[in-house]
Amino acid sequence: MGVVITAVLLFSGVALAEQVEVLWLGHATTRITSTTGKVIVIDPFLKKNPTTPLKYKDLKAIGKVDLILITHGHADHTQDLAELSRLTGATVVTNWDLANNLSSLGVIDGSKAIGMNKGGTVAPIGRGIKVHMVPAEHSSSVELLLLDRGGPGSKEPRHFDGGGAAGYVIELENGFKIYHTGDTDVFGDMALINKFHAPDLALVCIGGFFTMDPERAAYAVRELIRPKQVIPIHYGTYPMINRTPAEFKAALGDAPIEMLHVKPGQAVKF
Repeated sequence: MGVVITAVLLFSGVALAEQVEVLWLGHATTRITSTTGKVIVIDPFLKKNPTTPLKYKDLKAIGKVDLILITHGHADHTQDLAELSRLTGATVVTNWDLANNLSSLGVIDGSKAIGMNKGGTVAPIGRGIKVHMVPAEHSSSVELLLLDRGGPGSKEPRHFDGGGAAGYVIELENGFKIYHTGDTDVFGDMALINKFHAPDLALVCIGGFFTMDPERAAYAVRELIRPKQVIPIHYGTYPMINRTPAEFKAALGDAPIEMLHVKPGQAVKF
């Protein structure tokens, strides 16, 4: 299945048809390719993600990556961050506290990390692409296996501060705007994300238990965010997040928002 929306731009007086590609890889992991070929990966969790297609469990299959965005520190959003950032040399953007902790622990290269906070905007891969960090209602910590005193080579998990969870609005060269909610519950200030950014596409968590369920996500989309199109994500990975896109679509009712039922590994173009 492919969904194509053609955006016509003018360059030196010549009309050009340009497309943005969105590749959902299961859970929250998403690869976005801009109209000029810039690649953004959000929350890399692939190798141990049961919903990621086998091809992409080899991180080299992701291809070149210019920018990695991290919404929060939990392992199911950061587990492949260290390897992917080393493999690609990509710049990493996340909240200030998480960026500092991951850098000091040697997980990421501090010279390639940008720590920011909600309300901020950065353009680390060219002025034509803006990344806006927006609020999310969720917790955040990072768990690492570190050498312990239990004997040579012994390790145990340690938890470190992950700062505040966030979402992102990515504004691409052709003006197309994508809102990735990260992990969150519905909150009233999602209406400000609509007011300030007016996203064309929203990738919205629906799994329940750790995040919004389909009914709360549908309210968020229908009443507050109001994008043109929506892709449900963050469901079906584990037994406790077992809600479905069908439930989300039913909860949307007759809202004038198109739900795209995208399967992991399926690229959609706009």
